[in-house]
Amino acid sequence: MRFYRTLPGGSTLDITSFFMNRSLVSRMLMLGIPLLTVVLLLIFVATGSSIEHIVNRAIARNAQLQAQGMRLALEQALAETRNQLLILAAGSMDPEDMKHRMEFRAKANGLHYREVAYVGLAPENRYLLLSHDSQIINVPMHVALDSPSSPFHNLGGEQKPGYVNVGQPMEAVYSMVPVNKSLQSLSLHVLRFFTAVHDREGNFTGYLLLSLDMKDLRDIVSRYSSPDAPIAASGADTRVRSLFFDREGWMLFQSETPDAALAGKSLGNDAVRAGFWGDYGRPGFSMAFRPSPEHINYWSMVADVQAGQANQLPMTESSTVWSNGQMRVERVSYVPVSFKPGAGGEPVVLGGLAVLDTSFTTTRTGMQVMGIYTVSFLGGMILLALSLWWLAHQMGKSLNMLGRALHKRNITGGSDDLDLPPMPKELEGVKFDINTLLGRLRQAKIQRRSHEALQDAQWQREPVPDLPHPEDLPASGLVGTSSAMQTLCDQVRKASQVLADVLIIGETGTGKELVSEAIHRLSARSSGPFITINCGALDENLLMDTLFGHVKGAFTEARQARKGAFLAAEGGTLMLDEVGNAAPKVQQALLRALSTRRIRPLGSDQEVPFDTRIVAATNASLLEDAREGSFREDLYYRLAVITIHTPPLRERKTDIPSLTVYFLTEAVKARAKAEEVGAEVETDVENPNSAQNAPSRAAKGFKASSTMQMPQISRGALAKLMAYAWPGNVRELKNTLTRALTFCEENILYAENIQLGPVASNGASEDASKQQTQGNESTAQEGREKATGKASADMQDSKADAAASSRAEKKNGARPETEDNTQRTPTSGKNQAASAFSAASPPGQEASSLTDADAAASSTTTSDNPSRQVPLYAPGSDQESGLEPRHVSGHVSGLEPGFESGQTRAPAAFTGAASEAAASTANGNGGSSTVNADTVRLNHRQAAMWPRLEAMGSISRQEYQQMLGKDISMRTAQYDLQLFVQMGLVRKEGRGPAQRYVVVAGRAFYRG
Repeated sequence: MRFYRTLPGGSTLDITSFFMNRSLVSRMLMLGIPLLTVVLLLIFVATGSSIEHIVNRAIARNAQLQAQGMRLALEQALAETRNQLLILAAGSMDPEDMKHRMEFRAKANGLHYREVAYVGLAPENRYLLLSHDSQIINVPMHVALDSPSSPFHNLGGEQKPGYVNVGQPMEAVYSMVPVNKSLQSLSLHVLRFFTAVHDREGNFTGYLLLSLDMKDLRDIVSRYSSPDAPIAASGADTRVRSLFFDREGWMLFQSETPDAALAGKSLGNDAVRAGFWGDYGRPGFSMAFRPSPEHINYWSMVADVQAGQANQLPMTESSTVWSNGQMRVERVSYVPVSFKPGAGGEPVVLGGLAVLDTSFTTTRTGMQVMGIYTVSFLGGMILLALSLWWLAHQMGKSLNMLGRALHKRNITGGSDDLDLPPMPKELEGVKFDINTLLGRLRQAKIQRRSHEALQDAQWQREPVPDLPHPEDLPASGLVGTSSAMQTLCDQVRKASQVLADVLIIGETGTGKELVSEAIHRLSARSSGPFITINCGALDENLLMDTLFGHVKGAFTEARQARKGAFLAAEGGTLMLDEVGNAAPKVQQALLRALSTRRIRPLGSDQEVPFDTRIVAATNASLLEDAREGSFREDLYYRLAVITIHTPPLRERKTDIPSLTVYFLTEAVKARAKAEEVGAEVETDVENPNSAQNAPSRAAKGFKASSTMQMPQISRGALAKLMAYAWPGNVRELKNTLTRALTFCEENILYAENIQLGPVASNGASEDASKQQTQGNESTAQEGREKATGKASADMQDSKADAAASSRAEKKNGARPETEDNTQRTPTSGKNQAASAFSAASPPGQEASSLTDADAAASSTTTSDNPSRQVPLYAPGSDQESGLEPRHVSGHVSGLEPGFESGQTRAPAAFTGAASEAAASTANGNGGSSTVNADTVRLNHRQAAMWPRLEAMGSISRQEYQQMLGKDISMRTAQYDLQLFVQMGLVRKEGRGPAQRYVVVAGRAFYRG
């Protein structure tokens, strides 16, 4: 905002006028930039000296730590040499033995020992071994004695056991040494260690000498001086030179670049002695250099090392030649290098190590800090200026544009106000305009959202117009037109044209069994039987008998021969479901049968050929199981001649509309059939004359079938189905649609009727449970498996046992009934489901107290005669063992009595509250079930034996069988006792022949 009024003259007023006539951006820049400049300068001045001091201390400490790291590495190498010498001294002094040990040591990656010499008391006990190019050379004695640097000259020292003497670094030269069938001169730079050797009586026998190659010490120093050192000075750009000097101040060697050529380089000190003057060449070490006494700082460093002290040299222009010579050095850190000759002895200073920092890290760091300060200052100025300019510019621009736009919109009117705090006078008009406009916009949004919500709700409840017609879908088989299903159908068609075995892999619920049936139906074996075996539902022995059969007399209860599934499916197809769960013994038998196409029934001495196509199915990765060892890899390759993968539903969601129509059509047909059966039962009750009932039953059945139509599907319901992931695949979709149809009260399925995921059964109403028929099939099956799962292997009975039980029933005058003595009561069509539940319950107990599994298990009937009681499986029969034959096309011939076509799986061995008691026992409660004992139902044998059993207190299986009579088999007796255990009336004690069944105190039962 500019100030245009005229001000009186004067210097102060001129400045004020200049400031007030500036724009908002100019004012903010004129106030902010000088203020930030002063603040940053104060910060830089206050922190600059402190930061410089801290950085110098850190760099100095880092350099000293690097020197200490080199020192520790060198001392560790010296200590290792001492230990090796003591180990050699403790062994045999025989030259050949010593040579073998040195050859072994030369092959190891470690320190290089160039000389091994033994100086015995007698001249004949002396020898010298040299290590050259991984070879151990026995130097002739005259050659060794001719060398001035031979270890046999003036060798002496402490003779205490375990004490190691060390000499000064020296250069050893040997002439005319036999190397590789030639005479050569060898020059070695070594550090010699020697110790006294004693015999077993402790007598001194001589000295043993071991020389360490000085190049190893040079390599250690070079490695620690490189940027890749274990302790780097201050980064990869650091340049460090290291120098090793002895106690007398002689410079012996310097560090080199640790590259591939380092091993071939000789020792040198040219770089570190540049600029010094002094003596060159020490006796015994020709390349050593000692500076003259004028270099005071250098000799001060040598004096500190001799005293065992570590420190740093201050570098100034006049302090040392390193600060102004050819190699400019910023800092010198030095440490003494000591050697401990023996346990408990004082360390001996061998020399010193000087680390020369030529990188000028402190100077560069100071310059970097100054650069950071400068960049920070300039950057802060620029950022502040830009920020202030942008802020002021945006504020002015936004206010002007907002005021003009809102004032223009305010002409149309409005009344809603915003709840804002008081604003300045200049913005009150803007506030009024904002309140007016926002009120109108808010009202418009509310109306638009309401209209969209109403349209969306109507759209969601409209039926889907373009669903496929049920007649266009296959009556049985694979439903879907997606690319995945087209590929699957093509694979099924191709697999059906050949006779090779097929492996079907897919998740649970993806239709592996349907694929197997389709392959059989389209193959040349379609006229033969199609049999399914669930390998995961049977134990090892029962599965072996089910697959391969047995001959008569193969075991105690083998009263007749049994073909087995391989022979029963002769000329057809045998499906092995869940083959990955088969036991190793079964896998081995399957492998042999598939490889030879012959089987050997149990108890038979001859192999029987079979002509059966094998289709295996699994939901696991058999190849991974084979790698883990749980499945045979050779069996996998036998089965996987043709491999078909069934796609999960989440990968073919475009098939969900077709599947929905198919499953709803099937569910409606099942419901119509159930109502037709109910109408027949109601007619039979009203008029027992079957001849007169025929027209009435036909009329009611036609009426039930005509009123049942597939409900329409709303858009919302289909969208909900399409959005779900379907972890249970097609089976879960079928169960979801069956459940939705059960609770649907209109002729259209809405989204609220679709219940996805785990559904709790506690909130289901009684009316809904009465309507559910086909949907409870899977639940009833789970209830039956839970009730009989624990005793499935023990509750096997032969057909002779079933006949004996029938004769016993007729003898007692009892009417034909099931094993659990339950009977179905005919009711009207409307209350048929509820009556079925009530028929399985004791008097005085409502049907609604049963669980879904119990109701389904107690209300299962055959389709031919709904009032007829469905018999239980006899223990040991094929149906209980999991063998499920199907007649796909044509008549299945040659089946055993356990393989009749159309055989139906019966309900569990006990129903109602007995099922609850069995489930409670299976959960680990043992005999202390909490179910009311008055609700337990027993069969006729158990009801007759219970008073005697209760009076005896306990009974064994043999006693129970003898008391029932000779017509009762061992398995029937075991079956009854297992039911007693599952009902919670008795508990098992002991094992084997000594096992007894003890009555649980306080339990009663209900006798049907």
